[in-house]
Amino acid sequence: MSRKNVSVYVDAENLVIDHFSGIGHYTADLLKALDELIADEEGAKMSLLAYFRNIGRLHQYGFRNSRFIRFPFPLRVNNKLKIEGLQPPIDLMYGKQIYLYPNYSSWPMMFSKSIPFIYDLSFIYHPEFVAGPNQKFLVEQVVKSVKRASKILTISKNSKKEIVEHFKVDPDKVFICYPGVDTREFYRRSKDEIARVKAKYAIFDDYVLFLGNLEPRKNLKGLLEAYAQLSPSVRKQYVLLLVGAKGWNDDEIHRLILKLRLEGNKIIQPVDYVVDEDRPALYSGASAFAYPSHYEGFGIPPIEAMACGTPVVSADNSSLPEAVGDAAIKVSSKDSAALANGLQRILTDRKLADKLVQKGYDQADKFTYKKSAEVLMEQIRSIS
Repeated sequence: MSRKNVSVYVDAENLVIDHFSGIGHYTADLLKALDELIADEEGAKMSLLAYFRNIGRLHQYGFRNSRFIRFPFPLRVNNKLKIEGLQPPIDLMYGKQIYLYPNYSSWPMMFSKSIPFIYDLSFIYHPEFVAGPNQKFLVEQVVKSVKRASKILTISKNSKKEIVEHFKVDPDKVFICYPGVDTREFYRRSKDEIARVKAKYAIFDDYVLFLGNLEPRKNLKGLLEAYAQLSPSVRKQYVLLLVGAKGWNDDEIHRLILKLRLEGNKIIQPVDYVVDEDRPALYSGASAFAYPSHYEGFGIPPIEAMACGTPVVSADNSSLPEAVGDAAIKVSSKDSAALANGLQRILTDRKLADKLVQKGYDQADKFTYKKSAEVLMEQIRSIS
């Protein structure tokens, strides 16, 4: 017996905006996997909705089984309508479909079903780590998304628990699609490639790597303090390499970097923007990867580092233990001495580092976008 036809429309806003974030990477990779899956799904089709001026940017992702449809409003107009609660029901324009909203907020609908992606509730549980206007926007919009939702996608058990408890929704309404690691991209790179990429960004030493936005939630302050506590011989051999986009409220971070540099600590940042294709080589070249965040919806960088054969020290809060399993040294994000000890152990104990590397490969293999796309398609079918 043939399966019921399913038509999925996706708000692809975060794939075409100028600032491409971790949510953008997640959306792109999950939708590409769903696009491949749809080719083998009888009666299933997917359409991506994007603002008319930026719709051409969707071609860069290589979607083969999806069509692109223009939104009638520019981004600026849509945001104003959203803030003022004046958006028209989207299905009056595009018809009865199942709508996916990968960036927290959804449109009103008259007779359709929707699945918003709510990655975490940091804007509720840790508002101090979210810029004020964005925090207010998320609080207002996510309440509406939850009320409109037929199902809710999130990315970890911890986030599901928070969503269920805070919004008092049925646990069966919330499902998990883990972020994945594409091991065709993230794998241990050769010494020659590592050397080439290091030279490109003027990196000439062995290094401990941090990769992420430079903002308070990522706990750069704790990492900088931990690096300064490493033994002099270790700090002489290993620099601290910070790779990431400028975040909000980062003045204290930059003041601390300058202070520690003046005290003789080797803390470096690439002058040029690090392009995505160079990230695997930078992971592979690191002697250790540090991820001391105060809060994460999931935390994919440590898994990417593991896939590239790099031992990891991670914070032990929120969803991070779920992400790294027993393949990382886990410490409190509030204890810079414990973080320093974890890094010192990895950098001075080759057997420990090798053990973590092997466990890391196994941990990274657990997370693939193909598996998550299959979960998403099953949930879409369940409400069609």
